[in-house]
Amino acid sequence: MSAKYIAVDMGAESGRLVLGNIGDGRLEIKELHRFKTQGTEIHGHLYWDVLRFYDEIIGGIKSNANAFKGEPIDGIGVDTWGVDFVILDEHDNLLGMPYHYRDAEMNAALPSLLDTIPRDEIYEKTGIQFMSLNTIVKLHALVKGNHACMIDGKSFLMMPDYFNFLLTGEKKIEYTDASTTQLLDAKSKDWYLPFFETLGINPEMFTSPVMPGAVLGDVTPALRDRMGVEKATVHLTTSHDTASAVVGCPLTSKNSAYLSSGTWSLLGMELDSPILTKQALEMNFTNEGGYGGTIRLLKNIAGMWLLQQSKTKWEQDNSVQLDYEWIMKEAKKNEASGSLVNPDQERFLNPPNMLEAIRDACKETGQVPPKSFGQFAATIFSSLALRYRHVIAMLSELSGTTIDYFHVVGGGSKNRLLCQYTADATGIPVLAGPDEATSIGNIIVQAISNGEITGVQEGREIVATSYPPLLYEPQDPDRWTRLYDEKYVPMFIEPLGARFKRKENGKK
Repeated sequence: MSAKYIAVDMGAESGRLVLGNIGDGRLEIKELHRFKTQGTEIHGHLYWDVLRFYDEIIGGIKSNANAFKGEPIDGIGVDTWGVDFVILDEHDNLLGMPYHYRDAEMNAALPSLLDTIPRDEIYEKTGIQFMSLNTIVKLHALVKGNHACMIDGKSFLMMPDYFNFLLTGEKKIEYTDASTTQLLDAKSKDWYLPFFETLGINPEMFTSPVMPGAVLGDVTPALRDRMGVEKATVHLTTSHDTASAVVGCPLTSKNSAYLSSGTWSLLGMELDSPILTKQALEMNFTNEGGYGGTIRLLKNIAGMWLLQQSKTKWEQDNSVQLDYEWIMKEAKKNEASGSLVNPDQERFLNPPNMLEAIRDACKETGQVPPKSFGQFAATIFSSLALRYRHVIAMLSELSGTTIDYFHVVGGGSKNRLLCQYTADATGIPVLAGPDEATSIGNIIVQAISNGEITGVQEGREIVATSYPPLLYEPQDPDRWTRLYDEKYVPMFIEPLGARFKRKENGKK
C-alpha cells in the first residue's frame, strides 16, 4: 500500500485537509475537509480563533477515518500563513488569543519600531521586507503595551508550530515560517538576539528554528482515539504556505521565476543565499527561508484580492452572481478600454469599497474610470500583468539572472487570460499549474521526511508528471511594451524616482 499523507493547509480565508498518495512516480490528492479561517473581531481588535481551527482539524480527520480503514496515517503536515504566533504560559495555556496580521493597533507600531532600530540595520541582518504586519512589529507593540503575554510568557510558537504542539505535545519552531518574523538572522538562520535585547523581548521564550523535513512525533494517544485512527505521525513540513507552494512548483531551472498566485501574488526566485544589499532594501524584496536552507527572494504583490473584493461589491450592489468564465470573457472584450492602477498602493489594502478605490485611482492619474464589470476586470488583469513585468525586471537585476520561464501556481494559474497577459507583458513563457501547489509541496516534504522520495528535485519531477503545466507563449509583446513604456512607467515608476526605467530581464 502506498503511504497516506494529510496536508493541513490553512490560509487567511479558509483551511482544508488534503489527502495525498504517491505511487508509481505519480501523486494523487483529494480534499477531505474545508473550513473558514477568517479573523474574529472583538472590541475593535482582530484575532484568530485558533481553538476552533484545531477542532476543525480533528473533526475533519475523524469524519474521514474510514478512508484509512484501520491503517496508520503516515504523515500529517501543517502549513499556514506567516508572521502570526501564540505565546503560552508555564502550563502551556494560551496567554490571550493571537492577534490577526491585519489588526490595526498592532500594525500601527511600525514607525515606533523604526525609531528604535534603524531600517538599514534590520534589513542587513534579516533581509525581510518592511510590512506593518510583520511579527517584529507586533512583538514591539506588545512590549510597549505591557501585555501580560510578554511578562508571563514562557513559550513562543508560530501559528503552524502551535497546531503541531496540540497534535503531538512537541514544541518546535520551524525555519521557513520563523523566517517571516523579521527576527531571524538570514545568514545563520537563527534568532538575532541583539534585536531581542533592544526591544525588551525575552529570548528564553524562543527555541532555535528547526529545518523542515523531519519527523516531529506521533499524534497523542488521546487524540488518536478521538480521531478514530490507529496511528498518525506528524512531520515538520515547510510550514509557511508559500514555502510549501515553492516546493510544489515544478521549476524548470535555477533561472526560473515563480508566482504563487492567490489573494496575494508572491513573485520570486529560489536562491542558495540571501541578497542583503542596499539595492534589495530599496526595492523592498524579502529573503524568506525555503526547504533545504534555500532562500525565497520574493516580493509581495496584491494579487487577486482586487478582483475578489470588486466582484463581491458588484454582486452586492447589483444583486447578481458573477461567474469567473464570464469575467474572463468580458475582460478580454474590454481590454482596449482598460485603465491601469498600481495594485500595491496602500488604498487597495482593505478599502470599504474596492470599486470606488479603483475609480478614484484612475481619476487621479487622468484616466477614464471603469464602468462595466468587464472594464474593472480588464483594468485589474492588465495592471497585475504590468506589475509582474516591473517586479520581474527588479528581480532579474537583483539576482543577475536572465529569467527563462515564469511558473504560475495556485488558484491564479487557472485564470487563462491573466496567464496569457503575464506571458505577453513579461515576454517570458508562462508555465501554469498546479493550482494546488501548497498542499502538494506540503505532502512532498512529508514524503521526503518519510524516506519515500529522495528530495525536492524528485518531488518536482513527480509533480510535473502528475500535473503537467500549461504553456503560454508570449503572443503580443509589442502592445504590452507600449503600455508599459507609455502608461505604466510614467504613472507608477517615474514619480517614485526609480533608479531604472527600462532594464528588463537582465537587459538594458
